[in-house]
Amino acid sequence: MGDVPVLLIMERAWLGARRFEEFVAQTRLARSVVSGRLSKLVEARIFSKEVAEGGHRQVYRLMPMGRELFPTALMILRWQHRWEPVRRGFNVRLVHRDCGHAMEPTPVCAHCNVEIDPRFVSWQPGPGLTQVTPDYQKRRKQTTAAIARRDASVMVDSVIELFGDRWATLIVRACFTGIYRYDDIQRDTLMATNILSDRIDRLLAQGILKPILYSAHRRRFEYRLTDKGRDLYCVLLALLKWGDTWFSDERGPPLLLTHNPCDHALEMKIECSECHQTVDFYNTSFELPNADNSLALV
Repeated sequence: MGDVPVLLIMERAWLGARRFEEFVAQTRLARSVVSGRLSKLVEARIFSKEVAEGGHRQVYRLMPMGRELFPTALMILRWQHRWEPVRRGFNVRLVHRDCGHAMEPTPVCAHCNVEIDPRFVSWQPGPGLTQVTPDYQKRRKQTTAAIARRDASVMVDSVIELFGDRWATLIVRACFTGIYRYDDIQRDTLMATNILSDRIDRLLAQGILKPILYSAHRRRFEYRLTDKGRDLYCVLLALLKWGDTWFSDERGPPLLLTHNPCDHALEMKIECSECHQTVDFYNTSFELPNADNSLALV
């Protein structure tokens, strides 16, 4: 999922796109990019490729593994509404079918129903935690974020660019685990120093990180999450739960999270902001009040 074109395609799938031509038109990515990513998503069992009714066209439908990314999509949408409401060329209005109201998804602890704040969550390594060593090539390939900025610049906002870039995501993850200094982040992520410097500069420009001087003598900084950056936590939580569900290690989960206010293992659920009942794939719809006619209610 750490790929900008994939995230743009997934977004359009949630908003009702099913055919190849719809994905091309709505993401504004090159046809070859869309074709390649759809093939990979079918291979990964995120989508199925089926013959549409009438037998003239093929359509892509979300499989169970794809549908279970819905909480991640909701948390991305929540972040977009809070921090970059006018960045995109369209607005999404989320409707909870059970109560009939427009709403915002609220991430809460499943045990105490308190809204999740990462400052009140503690963690420890789980039995399935492993360190992945990155494989650097002699010549760096063009990143998918750069591809998307070229081919679909009006469609990419900070959250899609961030989670479509594994290096930037690793830096944010490090900050959430209490690692703030350049050298410590580099040791934790095993990132090449030129890539690390580039991604930190980008996250500072986006307002995700802020520099805090801790050594005036050598001009050394810690990189702390801003409120905007901290609000990405529940996107990571949703991705973590999806990963635990579909790629679990037989030894157990990679992280053990505790919600400090209730002292229970943290389990996130998403509530409707209006009726406070659980929001899921089957009781939610989207409206696009200012979009063109090619986008429909899902």
